[in-house]
Amino acid sequence: MKRSSPLIAIVLSLLLLASCGGGSSEPAEAGELTTLETTLWTLDYDDSQWVLDEEYLYEDETTSQAILGIPGEDDTDLISIEIRADITDPYGFRSNLVYYGFDEYDYAMENAYDLHDVGGVDCLMEEGSSWGDPCQHYFGRVEAANASVYLEICGDYTDERVTALLEGLSFDLPDIGNEDGPWYWEGEPFQGRNSSVQLGSFTLESTWVPFLNPVMTYETFDHQIAATGDRAYILSESILQEYELTGENLAFLGDLETGLDISYISTTADGSLWLSDFTEPLTVWKDGAQTASYEGTDNVVMHPSGQWGVSWFSNPECQKVAFSGDSMTTTPLTFQGMKSVSSLSVGQNYIMAAGIAEEDDCHKVFLYDPSGTPVMTLTGPDDLGSVTYVAETPNGFLAVDANMREILLWSTDGTYIGTADDGELFGTYYPWISHGTQLPDGSILVLMTEERDDRSAMEVLVYRLSGF
Repeated sequence: MKRSSPLIAIVLSLLLLASCGGGSSEPAEAGELTTLETTLWTLDYDDSQWVLDEEYLYEDETTSQAILGIPGEDDTDLISIEIRADITDPYGFRSNLVYYGFDEYDYAMENAYDLHDVGGVDCLMEEGSSWGDPCQHYFGRVEAANASVYLEICGDYTDERVTALLEGLSFDLPDIGNEDGPWYWEGEPFQGRNSSVQLGSFTLESTWVPFLNPVMTYETFDHQIAATGDRAYILSESILQEYELTGENLAFLGDLETGLDISYISTTADGSLWLSDFTEPLTVWKDGAQTASYEGTDNVVMHPSGQWGVSWFSNPECQKVAFSGDSMTTTPLTFQGMKSVSSLSVGQNYIMAAGIAEEDDCHKVFLYDPSGTPVMTLTGPDDLGSVTYVAETPNGFLAVDANMREILLWSTDGTYIGTADDGELFGTYYPWISHGTQLPDGSILVLMTEERDDRSAMEVLVYRLSGF
């Protein structure tokens, strides 16, 4: 059955009704109404038209979920509908607001959007597409019940059979007196601090570089940062933002409108910004305008010189790309010893690939010379989790382990020096340190996300590292 959902990390759909004791469906004669009664909602539907997919029927005390479809040919559905209700905090609902293009403040404070009664719940409605199929989404928040509801209708959602089905839906979400936590404008912005940690003979120092206006996000992992001169560029939720980078803060200048999907950004010494994605051409921007474009690359990380870079995705078979005038040449480049690549950095002298080792399935950092010849492998005292950025420094190497929330140092010969965790270095609680960029003075800007103490928002944070 075709379906999709913007809600991430839903493992419930893997559970079978037989093993979970899910909702019950009363049998009925063909053409009559069947009642599907779950903990949080009841649905009366015509079982001569709609088929319940029991693989995706699930419920417990806090979740009720089902998918029904009108069968078509080739084991696909002409129309499918997912119905879900959860007893949960407002995070998922607020994330959906942003995901579907609604403004949180306009919704909560200005009543700026039309609401639609679906099963007794006032819902927002969005029309879009999923995997090429037209889709309609309804989602709403019942604050007093601490509950959120979500419906996705794929196919011809204007069909009268959809209307009839929704008329048979009733949510049962009793008032328990819940009050949701603050919205981002009501909450307390993150307050960073400067700190230092002694690692071997080095004093690793961190300096908080605040945004003049806090940057909120509902995306934990996929953020990128690059800098050149007095400009910093941050890729957040597929939006490329330009900031003025002073010695003390980041001042927002505007969104850089490229018309491209972008997943990776890097800068070179001449002040150029390189933008890439495995579905898009590699483009070069400078002073706010596109200066070059090249076809046939994946994600690209550039050497500081701007003369060459590495095109990569996730397997160790990659390409070295070199530039001369308006032309680009490619050369196969295989990272020996690696099973998969999770992140890639390019320094003055080394290509630094982090990922899974072929020999033992452990996460490591592999160093190669510019031709792709293996030089050394970096490991810590314990297994590395997920290294998202590596920098070549005058005294060795620095790596960001996002999964372990740590910064690690090695000497130039690969000898492990020490590790600093996020709490002692940044004063954070549980960030995801997603990326970094090296500045001309050798210091490094690291980019991370961290939830506020009052849970009113997740913020994008930047720290400057030095002393290595």
